[in-house]
Parts: sequence; structure tokens; C-alpha cells
Amino acid sequence: MKRLSFIILSFLILAVWGCNTVIIRPWNSPNALKTSEKIRVFLGKAESDLMIKADGVIFVYDVNDLLIKRAYDAVSLDAKKLKAPIRFVADNPGLEYKGRKFRGEILLQPDKSGNILVINRVPLEEYLYSVVPSEVPAGWPTEALKAQAICSRTYAVREILNKKDTAYDVESTVNSQAYAGMTKENPRTTQAVRDTEGVLAVYEDDPIHMFFHSNSGGRTETPDQVWGGKRLPYLESVASRFDEAGDNFVWKEIVNQDKMDQTLSSLGVGSIQSIQVLSRTPSGRVDLLEVIGKQGTSKMKGKEFRNLLGTSVKSLRFGIKRESEGFLIKGMGAGHGVGLSQWGSFGMAKQNFTYAEIIRHYYQGIEFARITR
Repeated sequence: MKRLSFIILSFLILAVWGCNTVIIRPWNSPNALKTSEKIRVFLGKAESDLMIKADGVIFVYDVNDLLIKRAYDAVSLDAKKLKAPIRFVADNPGLEYKGRKFRGEILLQPDKSGNILVINRVPLEEYLYSVVPSEVPAGWPTEALKAQAICSRTYAVREILNKKDTAYDVESTVNSQAYAGMTKENPRTTQAVRDTEGVLAVYEDDPIHMFFHSNSGGRTETPDQVWGGKRLPYLESVASRFDEAGDNFVWKEIVNQDKMDQTLSSLGVGSIQSIQVLSRTPSGRVDLLEVIGKQGTSKMKGKEFRNLLGTSVKSLRFGIKRESEGFLIKGMGAGHGVGLSQWGSFGMAKQNFTYAEIIRHYYQGIEFARITR
């Protein structure tokens, strides 16, 4: 019986950080994904005059992995003339493209539209060395950095599994996750990645939809209210009281009359006289607005209004009224509000919550699992 208990305990990975013990079970990917898996990051579309630099020798390979060129320090070419994929590898880490150095290799991939895609193919964990400090300040508390590392890894793994038949897995912008290459790396965030190596948040053995944002303004949103679709059991709206420690917990903007008229001109209601909130989601975010103009009225969704106004509306937790200077918009939080609030994570870590407690607060009922080597 003792031997059986030992075997069961050995099957579980006990990861001890600080004074807390977190049980992390092995996760076997259905696609045999390993911690050494490489992720394909879209850096942009190549221009005619493309240059790749490195500190040392650069090797260029064709689609059949045959060496077609060896150069020192730099390779330049007219990318528009490419008819087949090629890839660049350096003998020292760090290929430079448009002033940024990247780990791994760089691929030039022609697509069906005649564009040449520039793709950084890099080991998953090394990709995270740049993502975590690109998403949150490296000076944040360690537990918040670990939480972000697990969020970013889980997001990346889900994209890898779902993008097998596409040219790339993620973009280097906030359309996916912010990724700025080696120049953004920091020893503190690199250590957070290493301390959580391979760890994912899973629900019923699947990597979860790991949404995160800057500041929830005190309460998170459910994904169906933002993007439609079905509710996810691990992404209910939760209170996030530690957000008030962060940027944009409360904000206000004034949009002048001319800008508002121009921005909403497609509604065809003439000069805007008033904007009324008709309904809100259960978390307090604007769902439906009525725009009243000199020539008529029109209803529009809150998220459409935010898209049109851009940075003037940092989140949908806002109120609006007309004043002499224009339209006063007062709100709380920044971002879509779904999943982990990064500033909430910061506040919780400052109060000595662990990374596991932080993640379980924002994603209910999840488990932790580690990608097998």
C-alpha cells in the first residue's frame, strides 16, 4: 500500500515556489507537443529591399534544407523576387530584422497573394522570454510575472494546436501577444518563465482560452458579452478589487463636437446632440447606446462605439454626457475586461498572493499541467 501511494505521488509533479505547494500534473498533448516546440511568429510583410543581420555567420537554406548561401554579418536581397520559402539561421543567437534581434530562425514565406511573410520560428520557452516583459513591466512582483508567463504560454500553446494548417501561429502585436524580440528580454521575467517551464492552465485536459487585459476597472467580463458565442465555465465575471492599484482604474476623456460628429458621421444623424446608454452587461459595461443627432437617431452597440472612438474609450465601463466643451466620457479600466486583469494580478502579488491563487481567481475550476518533455 505504501508503494502504491509512492507511485501515485510520483506521478504528480509537486512544484514548490516560496512556501506554497502547487500540484502540477503531466499534460500529454494530442499532437505530441513538447516544451521544445517552436512557435511561428508573424513579424510583417517583407519589402523589396530586405536585410537580415547577425553577429557572425548567417546561413541561408532553401525549402529542401539545402545551404544556398553563407554570409558574414548581413544578407540583403529583393524579397519580392522570391518564389519559394527560404530561412536564415545564425551561428550566434540573434538575427536582426528591422532593428530588432530575434532568437531562433527567420523564414521568408511567399503566400498566395504574392506577399512575402516574415516569420520568426523560435522555441516556445524562448519566445516567452520576450513576451512576458513585452506584456507587463519586468519590475513587477515575481508572482505576477509567473502568472503572466503561464497565461502567455497557455495562449501560445492553444494557438499552436489550432494553427497547424496556417502560415503562422501568432502575430508579434497585441492582436496576439506583444513580442519585441531579444532586446526586450529581462533577467527577472526570463527567470519567471524558467520557474514555470512548460506549465499550462487546463480545463478538462485542454489548454484554456487564456484571455487577459490591462485593467478590469474592478470587475471582469464574460467572453460571450464581448465576442459572442457560448459561455465558458472557467471565465465567469469576478470582482477584481486590486485593480485600483493600477493605471486607468479611473479615467476621463473629453471628445470635442467636431471629432464626435466626424467619428459618427456614418450613422447619418447629423450633428450629435446627445448620446444615451440604453443597456449594460451584468458587469456594468455598455451594451447598447442611442445616438441622437439633429437629423435623427440611431442605436449602436457599445463595442462598435469604442472601436470608432479608439483610445478615447479605454474600456466599456463608462458613462457619457454632453458638456459645453464636448462630450465627457468617464470610465473604469482598460481593455476588453475578459480573463486575467494584469493590474489586478500586480495588486494581488503585492498582497502576497501566489501565481496559482492569482490565476485561479480569474479562471475558475482550472488545473495546472506541465507539457511533457
